[in-house]
Amino acid sequence: MTKMDAIVMAGGLAQRLGVEEKACVMLIDRPLISYLLDSLLGAEHIGRVFVQTSPYSPETESCVRDRYGDDVLILRTPGDNYVGDMVNAVKDAGSTGPVMILMPDLPLVGSEHIDAIVESYEERSIPAMSVYAPIGLFRELGLRPGTVFNKNGEMLVPVGINVLDSAKIEEEQVDSDYLTHIPEVAINVDSVVELAKCEEMLLARMV
Repeated sequence: MTKMDAIVMAGGLAQRLGVEEKACVMLIDRPLISYLLDSLLGAEHIGRVFVQTSPYSPETESCVRDRYGDDVLILRTPGDNYVGDMVNAVKDAGSTGPVMILMPDLPLVGSEHIDAIVESYEERSIPAMSVYAPIGLFRELGLRPGTVFNKNGEMLVPVGINVLDSAKIEEEQVDSDYLTHIPEVAINVDSVVELAKCEEMLLARMV
């Protein structure tokens, strides 16, 4: 199985946590983004790991460079809009074949989860794949997601992980759904409540 590139999109303005650069928010003893980067670096099916930054995320760029050096590559884009930045990042990375695009606020996702997503994508013949979780999972966790889609009568929450065909990155791609019931994959940090939930779950692992 060919290893795919992974690009973490960390160049936007995110002030829901009361800070401009969410990726650098401390979770227990390290920056939020570092949990995901460590999992990507440890994943069997991921090759190069990139972080997209912009003029709005200088602290994130410094944080990533200081912690990872050349193990994680920086892609600077203008920061004008998410789709434009994503297209520019994929082009600048020189990716070929499928590329995984992730949000930086997924601290509980493990290397094994990432590998399972890649394996599922490889089994399909559709250019793009998006990861969703059922809204019921969030209710069980006591969380209220910000975005919910009605897909074929089922209420689904986008997790913030997508796989796209880099050769068609400027086109609208036919998309398939990957449904997860795993809390660690589902929870992204968009609020103080979700940050606290992630801290609670991480601390429970350490006991």
